[in-house]
Amino acid sequence: MNQANGENRQYVSLNDWNLSTASSFDSAWSLAYVNCLTNARFTRVNAEKELNYKLAGAAAVIEAHTMGTVTSMWGDVPYSDFDYTGKNKNPKFDKQSDVYISLQALLDKAIVDLNKPGKLPADKDLFYAGSTAKWIKLAHSLKAKYFLHTKQYANAKAEALLGISSASEDMKAVFGNSNGQSFNPYYDFLVDERDDYMSGNGYAGTLLDPSTTTYRGNAKTDESARYAFTYNTEYFSPYGLNIYGGDYGGTNGKFGSDSSMPLVTYGEMLLIIAEVDARTSFAAGLTSYNAYRAVLDGGYSIGINNNGYDAETFNYDAYAAGDFAQGGMENATTTETDQQALLREIFEERYIYFMGTYETLNDFARSNNAAKIQLKAGKAGTPQRLLYAQEEINANPNTPSPIPTIVTKTPVHN
Repeated sequence: MNQANGENRQYVSLNDWNLSTASSFDSAWSLAYVNCLTNARFTRVNAEKELNYKLAGAAAVIEAHTMGTVTSMWGDVPYSDFDYTGKNKNPKFDKQSDVYISLQALLDKAIVDLNKPGKLPADKDLFYAGSTAKWIKLAHSLKAKYFLHTKQYANAKAEALLGISSASEDMKAVFGNSNGQSFNPYYDFLVDERDDYMSGNGYAGTLLDPSTTTYRGNAKTDESARYAFTYNTEYFSPYGLNIYGGDYGGTNGKFGSDSSMPLVTYGEMLLIIAEVDARTSFAAGLTSYNAYRAVLDGGYSIGINNNGYDAETFNYDAYAAGDFAQGGMENATTTETDQQALLREIFEERYIYFMGTYETLNDFARSNNAAKIQLKAGKAGTPQRLLYAQEEINANPNTPSPIPTIVTKTPVHN
């Protein structure tokens, strides 16, 4: 989504989404189904046999997180026919809408199970150290995310209000400084494996760079700290991804070896609430978006400790209604209403907030690019999904035919 740039060898061709090949997605498909879904389902089934309902509930949440990501990126996918024992080699592909319905039901059951007897071993729980309350909030947060994906906005807000409500409850992938074992995968690729393949050059960098004409800062917004946390010129100019951290040295950047990666977060819930409110009422949306900005103004999501980055400045003052009126600091157009300008700003913030995650592609597709992202020029169509893995196409006769291209919208986005 023009948040990075291929600089060498096969990564140069990836700057054109139309040149992506199905085999490029074999690894992601396998990780989802073999590593994540299989293990989550195995854990859930066996925990239920042992009447450890809390563990079964947590495993169900992991399963829902996995399959929600899968269906949001690929559309129709195998799920109801999936057999974790591997006996069914040719599972049918469920409709994307049916997968989302199944995940909502699974999360409802997970919440019930998490309130039942059982145990979550604190030393084995990498996310919440055995906290049932945090797992329940995560389940509600995923329900909010998936209701947003399917445009069930009132339900999305209701679940977000029950979801993650502080930075301490964020679900994050935690990494370390052991080469080949615990590095952040971005760092592993950018430094250890292919240090000249990918830069941060792209539209996203220009939004945070105060020296550009597309800088999103203004009299009420200072993006200096978030810019420094995300980018540096260690490998590329003007925008190399910030790989400082425990292994490389320096203050941890967004992509450092031991920098955690956010998966489901407090900020996401606040942005869901703001988007839903803004779709209903400009005034309500502005109030909710300012509530999110107040959290940013405390340093949340800027630096790995949610307190800013080095000595860089940041500021996120509350916006006033006039800022989104035509000619205001957040609406330079003569065509957007204040409500349209506010929604565009919320989606642009999501584009920056979710950098490096699949949610940016999902937002682009579901909103028809409400953030007005500038994609790389001269490419046909716009990216809408991931390609089905070549291994699945070769092995499973139930793979949809004709096979959707990368510029084909998934069903829930049509």
